[in-house]
Amino acid sequence: MDDDLAIETGDLNLHHVRTLRRERRALSDIHPACDHRGVHEDLIRSARRRIRLVTAGGLLVLVLTMSAIVFPVAWILGAVSNPLDTGLGYGWGLAEWAGWISLAFGVVVAGGTFAYSLFHAEARVLDFVRAWPGPRAAPKPPPRMPEDAVERAEKLLLGLGLASGVHAPRVAVVIDDAPNCLTVGRRPETAWIVVTTGLLDVLPKRELEAVLAYEIGRVVELEVSLDTVVYALTSRTFELWAAAFADLDHVSLLLAPLGLVSLPFVAVCAVLRAGVLRSRARLADGLAIRYCRNPVALAQALRRILEDPRDVRRGDPANAHLWLEYPHTRASKLFLRTHRILPRRVKRLERGAGLR
Repeated sequence: MDDDLAIETGDLNLHHVRTLRRERRALSDIHPACDHRGVHEDLIRSARRRIRLVTAGGLLVLVLTMSAIVFPVAWILGAVSNPLDTGLGYGWGLAEWAGWISLAFGVVVAGGTFAYSLFHAEARVLDFVRAWPGPRAAPKPPPRMPEDAVERAEKLLLGLGLASGVHAPRVAVVIDDAPNCLTVGRRPETAWIVVTTGLLDVLPKRELEAVLAYEIGRVVELEVSLDTVVYALTSRTFELWAAAFADLDHVSLLLAPLGLVSLPFVAVCAVLRAGVLRSRARLADGLAIRYCRNPVALAQALRRILEDPRDVRRGDPANAHLWLEYPHTRASKLFLRTHRILPRRVKRLERGAGLR
């Protein structure tokens, strides 16, 4: 009896999601002019310039880091090959040969790693946080997923997108009591807004709409695209660093040398992430006014999120900057000062809304 009821509930939830997706396609046909390209073109162009600059700078440092890792190996192989009459010698000729080999290897590996990480960013992030629905998720929702969670979030997003004249991103839900949300997407067309069940439970409808409207604004003005590029550039490095130094075991001993050699790139990754977080804090107030049109509700929602002591379970160093409230670690508090970003935003919004 209970199994039959669970199956019926899952089918009903899945039916709601499919119905809402059909409504989304119908709205796109009715309002073909409602496209993000017509909204705030100057800010979008500025975001595109930042994306290109961050991509070029991050790739350059990644190539140099990979080349530095490979150079000693290439030099040793070249030196060992001298008895085979390769003519490389042991001086500048060998060093030059090893440099070019390591540089070529760095370009191929860095470019391939970045392209793969960027293309699969949405799927990797949603799969890691166990969001539903998603590119790699099961067809039916998890048993603990509230029956109307996805339907509530998607209806709100569709209404907000229609009111703002933009296409609403896709939505997924994570079973987590902490009130938070995550947004990822290479382009507005591929973006996902992931909300926790805690956010749906804790925030009243007016405040939830304000948070979702703010996230829609970040998607439209390509701030989320910049976050996703930074994720593609830095996620593997932070994962390697965390695996090498989080716990002391045989795996960390093997990865520690690579972690130490890649220390310069880890520093650059931290700088990139800090820049993204500062940019988001600087642009937050304008986005709140332009898209949610209710800064009072947004300020109240962020205050409620800030005062909640719970942290998301699936936040990690690789995806931390994608969350609305950064999942803090001791390192992020020390080097990125992440524990100060959201409180300052809340104070600015409260002052602007006349709440302080």
